[in-house]
Amino acid sequence: MNTVADTAIALRPARQRASAWRRVARKEWTDLQRDTRWRLLLAATLLLMLAALVLGLQQADRQAHERADAQAGDHAVWTAQGAKNPHAAAHFGQYAFKPLGPLALAEPGITAYAGNAVRLEAHRQNELQFRAARDGTLAARMGQLSLSFVLQTVLPLIALLLGHAALAGERDHGTLRQLLSLGVRPGQLLAGKLAAIGAVLLTLLMLACAGLGAGLLVGGQGLVLAAGTGARLLGMLAGYGLYLGGFLLLAVAVSAAVRNTRLALVALLAFWLLNSFLVPRWVSDVVRHTDPLPTAQAFRFAMAEDKKKQFGHDEKHPAYIALRDRLLRQYAVARLEDLPVSFRGLALRADDEAGYRIFDNHFGRLQAQLEAQDARRAVAGPVFPMLALQPLSMSMAGTDNAHHHHFARAAEQHRRLIQNVTSQDLIDHAGSNAGYEAPPDLWRRVPPLAYTQPPAAWAWQQQWRNLSALALWFGLCGVACVLAARRWGKA
Repeated sequence: MNTVADTAIALRPARQRASAWRRVARKEWTDLQRDTRWRLLLAATLLLMLAALVLGLQQADRQAHERADAQAGDHAVWTAQGAKNPHAAAHFGQYAFKPLGPLALAEPGITAYAGNAVRLEAHRQNELQFRAARDGTLAARMGQLSLSFVLQTVLPLIALLLGHAALAGERDHGTLRQLLSLGVRPGQLLAGKLAAIGAVLLTLLMLACAGLGAGLLVGGQGLVLAAGTGARLLGMLAGYGLYLGGFLLLAVAVSAAVRNTRLALVALLAFWLLNSFLVPRWVSDVVRHTDPLPTAQAFRFAMAEDKKKQFGHDEKHPAYIALRDRLLRQYAVARLEDLPVSFRGLALRADDEAGYRIFDNHFGRLQAQLEAQDARRAVAGPVFPMLALQPLSMSMAGTDNAHHHHFARAAEQHRRLIQNVTSQDLIDHAGSNAGYEAPPDLWRRVPPLAYTQPPAAWAWQQQWRNLSALALWFGLCGVACVLAARRWGKA
């Protein structure tokens, strides 16, 4: 026989029954507000995000100003060389300093490990230098606090702590049968729980985004606000939203599948540890050992071996003799002194162009290997989403390996510009004068490198696989949540 409560529920209008999930959500939200433990936890999380933002802003702004000052000082030294042989000036060279994108204050990525400046000199394509991680203390090498770290590790933990008792807790406290007897369907209860906890996570995520925007507007004078910053931030928000949403769905699914909250919490914390710390490190080690990169010494040695095929400054090298004979025939003269242009300038340009092909070959293969390693690391992204989120976050912030290579290529193109300007001046003006010196105004014709990050669409194109992996992670957790809730509702 139906109870009076059952009869009352059955007689309620359909619209009133449909709003049951809203009442569940309001009830959960009220409970969270009244619980001192959750208030303290959320307050501590907000303080942690604020500290990460302030620290990131200070570091990024300081580094940006240091780079700008160093670039201006280096260019002043370059233009103050005075009368000088152009090739000697090319060996003197310049420095190119990698600028920071505005979102680097939230996601430092590989900035501390990849270097921030490269010397542009004749006949050599150098790697970036001045890696901050090498100068850091032991405490710094253990990891630095950043907003991305908080969003990637702390917020998922909060999602699990809030969601592990969503359904199992009702069973433990004996309120499950009461709720069901009042006409609340399992799907409505599930939706209300998800809405309340999701509102908490969404609020934290939006507060982090608002803090990031405020930091850029108020204190990021040294950071360059590019036109695509908004689109990049949108990409980060999409990735983190799918990431955190998946954790919430997973927590509720486990809560519905197990018998008590203790077992749900243990299982979820185990997965959190695997995803946040153990699996990313293990996957990186596996990729590094199965497809090892060449050591710096081996890489430079391989390039040096290829460069031996060039003549460089060796006038007895077969390639040098072949170039000399070809030019003598081309200009129909018997001696180098009779050439209407400087043979030394032409030889330097020919040697440089041959070197460009060698550098492009070796650095191109190295970059292709790095990209293949990154792709292999992200294969398990739908199961362990940290593997997909980290590269997505770094790419949108402009602090990943692809953006690093983009700058290195731009710096190399600027180096080649210097080589072309100095060699062309020798070709046009030196003649057979071995002591030729170019006027000081030649150096002012070579501006400092004006580098800008690639557009946001480029970053999105680079990361569509990782974004798809996060969407798949979210979808799989959603399916698991629905299946677990249906089985739980029938139990």
